[in-house]
Amino acid sequence: MKYIKKSSKSVQEIVDIISEIAPNHKFGVLHIHNVAETLKSKGFDFPDECQVLDVCNPKVANEFLTTNMNLSCVMPCKISVYNKDKQTTVILNSLEKLVEPIEKDLLPLAKSTQEALIKLVDEAI
Repeated sequence: MKYIKKSSKSVQEIVDIISEIAPNHKFGVLHIHNVAETLKSKGFDFPDECQVLDVCNPKVANEFLTTNMNLSCVMPCKISVYNKDKQTTVILNSLEKLVEPIEKDLLPLAKSTQEALIKLVDEAI
Protein backbone atom coordinates (compact mmCIF):
# COMPACT_ATOMS: atom_id res chain seq x y z
CA MET A 1 0.00 0.00 0.00
CA LYS A 2 1.10 3.51 -0.73
CA TYR A 3 -0.64 6.77 0.01
CA ILE A 4 -0.94 9.10 -2.98
CA LYS A 5 -2.56 12.53 -3.13
CA LYS A 6 -2.74 15.08 -5.93
CA SER A 7 -2.52 18.80 -5.26
CA SER A 8 -2.98 22.06 -7.10
CA LYS A 9 -0.08 23.51 -5.07
CA SER A 10 3.47 23.57 -6.34
CA VAL A 11 6.09 21.11 -5.14
CA GLN A 12 7.90 23.87 -3.26
CA GLU A 13 4.70 25.08 -1.58
CA ILE A 14 3.97 21.60 -0.26
CA VAL A 15 7.56 21.05 0.88
CA ASP A 16 7.46 24.39 2.71
CA ILE A 17 4.12 23.62 4.34
CA ILE A 18 5.22 20.15 5.47
CA SER A 19 8.41 21.64 6.91
CA GLU A 20 6.39 24.23 8.80
CA ILE A 21 3.64 21.98 10.20
CA ALA A 22 5.60 18.76 10.79
CA PRO A 23 6.28 19.65 14.46
CA ASN A 24 2.51 19.96 15.03
CA HIS A 25 2.34 16.25 14.13
CA LYS A 26 5.40 15.37 16.29
CA PHE A 27 7.74 15.02 13.31
CA GLY A 28 10.90 16.82 12.41
CA VAL A 29 12.20 17.30 8.90
CA LEU A 30 15.75 15.93 8.94
CA HIS A 31 16.64 16.61 5.34
CA ILE A 32 15.13 17.57 2.01
CA HIS A 33 16.59 15.89 -1.05
CA ASN A 34 16.08 17.88 -4.23
CA VAL A 35 16.31 14.95 -6.63
CA ALA A 36 16.00 17.05 -9.78
CA GLU A 37 18.83 19.38 -8.76
CA THR A 38 21.03 16.45 -7.75
CA LEU A 39 20.52 14.69 -11.06
CA LYS A 40 21.12 17.90 -13.00
CA SER A 41 24.37 18.46 -11.06
CA LYS A 42 25.46 14.99 -12.21
CA GLY A 43 24.86 15.83 -15.85
CA PHE A 44 21.38 14.40 -16.35
CA ASP A 45 18.73 16.51 -18.01
CA PHE A 46 15.96 15.65 -15.56
CA PRO A 47 12.86 17.63 -16.57
CA ASP A 48 10.59 17.09 -13.57
CA GLU A 49 10.61 18.63 -10.13
CA CYS A 50 11.04 16.10 -7.30
CA GLN A 51 11.83 16.59 -3.63
CA VAL A 52 11.96 13.91 -0.94
CA LEU A 53 11.61 14.83 2.71
CA ASP A 54 13.18 12.69 5.43
CA VAL A 55 10.87 13.01 8.43
CA CYS A 56 11.20 11.51 11.87
CA ASN A 57 9.31 11.23 15.12
CA PRO A 58 12.11 10.76 17.68
CA LYS A 59 9.93 8.81 20.13
CA VAL A 60 8.96 6.35 17.40
CA ALA A 61 12.54 6.13 16.14
CA ASN A 62 13.78 5.30 19.63
CA GLU A 63 11.14 2.61 20.09
CA PHE A 64 11.88 1.08 16.70
CA LEU A 65 15.64 1.03 17.18
CA THR A 66 15.68 -0.17 20.78
CA THR A 67 13.38 -3.03 19.78
CA ASN A 68 15.10 -4.06 16.55
CA MET A 69 18.03 -2.28 14.92
CA ASN A 70 17.08 -3.85 11.58
CA LEU A 71 14.31 -1.27 11.43
CA SER A 72 16.98 1.34 10.75
CA CYS A 73 16.65 0.37 7.07
CA VAL A 74 13.15 1.86 6.92
CA MET A 75 14.10 5.09 8.67
CA PRO A 76 13.61 7.96 8.40
CA CYS A 77 10.15 8.04 6.87
CA LYS A 78 10.05 9.54 3.40
CA ILE A 79 7.51 11.87 1.84
CA SER A 80 8.01 12.39 -1.87
CA VAL A 81 6.61 15.44 -3.63
CA TYR A 82 6.94 15.64 -7.39
CA ASN A 83 5.51 17.33 -10.45
CA LYS A 84 4.92 15.32 -13.60
CA ASP A 85 2.90 16.55 -16.57
CA LYS A 86 1.95 19.73 -14.66
CA GLN A 87 0.43 17.72 -11.80
CA THR A 88 1.83 17.80 -8.26
CA THR A 89 1.73 14.49 -6.41
CA VAL A 90 2.56 13.59 -2.82
CA ILE A 91 3.32 9.95 -2.05
CA LEU A 92 4.49 7.89 0.90
CA ASN A 93 5.00 4.18 1.35
CA SER A 94 3.14 2.14 3.91
CA LEU A 95 5.17 2.14 7.11
CA GLU A 96 3.16 -0.87 8.23
CA LYS A 97 4.22 -2.87 5.16
CA LEU A 98 7.86 -1.87 5.68
CA VAL A 99 7.86 -2.81 9.37
CA GLU A 100 5.82 -6.03 9.12
CA PRO A 101 8.53 -8.38 7.78
CA ILE A 102 11.07 -7.06 10.28
CA GLU A 103 9.21 -6.68 13.59
CA LYS A 104 5.53 -7.64 13.78
CA ASP A 105 5.31 -6.58 17.43
CA LEU A 106 5.68 -2.95 16.35
CA LEU A 107 2.84 -2.99 13.83
CA PRO A 108 0.49 -0.99 16.10
CA LEU A 109 3.13 1.74 16.45
CA ALA A 110 3.82 1.65 12.71
CA LYS A 111 0.09 1.99 12.03
CA SER A 112 -0.37 4.98 14.35
CA THR A 113 2.75 6.63 12.92
CA GLN A 114 1.49 6.08 9.39
CA GLU A 115 -1.85 7.63 10.34
CA ALA A 116 0.00 10.70 11.68
CA LEU A 117 1.97 10.96 8.43
CA ILE A 118 -1.25 10.79 6.41
CA LYS A 119 -2.76 13.60 8.52
CA LEU A 120 0.39 15.65 7.92
CA VAL A 121 0.17 15.12 4.15
CA ASP A 122 -3.58 15.83 4.08
CA GLU A 123 -3.06 19.10 5.92
CA ALA A 124 -0.27 20.13 3.55
CA ILE A 125 -2.12 19.52 0.30
